Amino acid sequence: MSVCELPSNRVSSAQPAGSRVMRFRPAADGSEPFIWQGVPVTDYKSPAASHYGVSRAVLAGETGERTAFQLRYFEVAPGGNTTLERHTHEHVVFVLRGQGEVRLGETVHPLSFGDAVYVAPNEVHQLRNTAAQEPFGFLCIVDTIRDRPVEVAPSA
Repeated sequence: MSVCELPSNRVSSAQPAGSRVMRFRPAADGSEPFIWQGVPVTDYKSPAASHYGVSRAVLAGETGERTAFQLRYFEVAPGGNTTLERHTHEHVVFVLRGQGEVRLGETVHPLSFGDAVYVAPNEVHQLRNTAAQEPFGFLCIVDTIRDRPVEVAPSA
């Protein structure tokens, strides 16, 4: 799945759909990926040349909740990037870890802890990790029901 792709229709048995607390479990030295107890970490989407080093964890909206949104955490390895894409739905990104950048249209913006990004409908966008050693991690809030992203050639 891409940062914005439609979710599957399956309900995970790893978490109940009822109210719950997902405890954050950081590594003591900060070298490991951010994880939450009981929340599986998966690949961003199937391997491809258009993205590199990205994992995702869905915190809400894919395990039987009746929310109209999903809250996901993505982590991008040093030198990694999400797919350059566009879609008709909007979403918000909130940086929790590391440093990176976001391409919005033809403009690239540096990002670090606490920065928030609103991605408007049909905006070409991509997130990249610009750090040499630290992962770049961010929350992404998006509608549960949304269109599929369209990959964009890097020259666009």
